[in-house]
Amino acid sequence: MRYPLFVTDGHPGGRKPRTPTRRSFLRGSAAAFFVTVAGGVLAACGGGVARREVPLGSFGGKIPVEKDQIPAPGGEPVLIPGGRFWLLNLKPGEGDIKKVGGAGGLIALYTKCPHAGCQVPWQAEFDGANVNQPGIIGWFRCPCHLSTFSRAGILVSGPSSRPMSTMPITVLQDGSLHVDTSKITAGLAENPKRTVPYAG
Repeated sequence: MRYPLFVTDGHPGGRKPRTPTRRSFLRGSAAAFFVTVAGGVLAACGGGVARREVPLGSFGGKIPVEKDQIPAPGGEPVLIPGGRFWLLNLKPGEGDIKKVGGAGGLIALYTKCPHAGCQVPWQAEFDGANVNQPGIIGWFRCPCHLSTFSRAGILVSGPSSRPMSTMPITVLQDGSLHVDTSKITAGLAENPKRTVPYAG
């Protein structure tokens, strides 16, 4: 038979343990819940968490474009499939349907139509007379709902609510480019002013 080392009313120190009241239990539970939720929100917003680096050359990151892929001023647009953009080298005023003062240069247009997300091809033979723009041959024209855009991505016809989106271009020292597909900017009438000068 074992004997206790001390005799009390059955509880060490002679005190009964406090049983939590319903109110204190609910307060503790609420505090734990809010701490958990706040931690989840911070994690979702990137608080303290490093952003995942997208490899060079992958959509969502910077897409390299070699010098020999860059069109001549006024030349045909070049599709860069991995970046999902059209690369153009505009002459001054080219594609500037709204006359905002485009100085010419390089522009990268996102291939995704702003209307419903279809891929917008370049139609080199399409006559602007069909969309009240006589004298201009060659347009971006969406096959899904026939939204039509100028060389600068300016909307001239169709159900799209705005011009084609653009991506920022950085010209490197060797004349090649990086197009940042992580920074797609909604198209505006000012698209022709978003060009980047290029000397080659």
